[in-house]
Amino acid sequence: MKQSTLSDTIRKTLLVDEQEATVVRELRQKIGDLIGRCDYPGWHTFLFSILDAACTGQTLGSDRSKTVTDVLELLQQYLAGLGEKYVSCRNKAAAITQNIHQQGLSSSHYWRVMTSLLSLSDEIFEQVFKNANSNMDFVSRAQFHIEKNIFKNLTLDEIASRTFVSPCYLSRAFKKTMGTGFSSYITNRKISMAKSLLQFSDLKVNTIALELCWLDANYFCRIFKKETGIAPSDYRRIVSPEAC
Repeated sequence: MKQSTLSDTIRKTLLVDEQEATVVRELRQKIGDLIGRCDYPGWHTFLFSILDAACTGQTLGSDRSKTVTDVLELLQQYLAGLGEKYVSCRNKAAAITQNIHQQGLSSSHYWRVMTSLLSLSDEIFEQVFKNANSNMDFVSRAQFHIEKNIFKNLTLDEIASRTFVSPCYLSRAFKKTMGTGFSSYITNRKISMAKSLLQFSDLKVNTIALELCWLDANYFCRIFKKETGIAPSDYRRIVSPEAC
């Protein structure tokens, strides 16, 4: 091998290593920031953006699942620094990592991976919330409880009772702080989840509607079309034609 060719190869290798090291640093920082702030909605957005990017192949390297498993391993490292109370969470993250290594991220496996990550997140943030609750304003607490119960039928009265304010006061403050109404916020969070399930899972539309606790599939389809301008089945046909 010529010296110039060898030098180019070394430079390219070092550049790739540097890029990967930068990505790892950014991921580690993001994990610490989101959990440290008890930002449950932000955490789900981050986590599922990583998962969805892996499913579309928008990641470094040829192994689509590597970024997801890297995040889970970095998460385990972060949780290890928080003490013994997170041992169960670390074990759960390790089990999900092993499962992804074995099963991959196919459409038939996506829903199982998503529910596993939701369960892991629930356990982590339940513990984090105990420590952060007293420092959170009631709108942030409302967001926390919405995210924790995003696959359930949520009402303003129920969330208000958990944040220790009146429904009317929460509704006004929520819209002022978030720039959107309480019901619209929940709808947008559910629609975001539905989009991922339509694109990457093999769940049928009516199953997705039930999992997200809509009244029925027809109601879900009406809401989805109202929010996105397109029916769920048409959305799936566009973003994931092989699933149709």
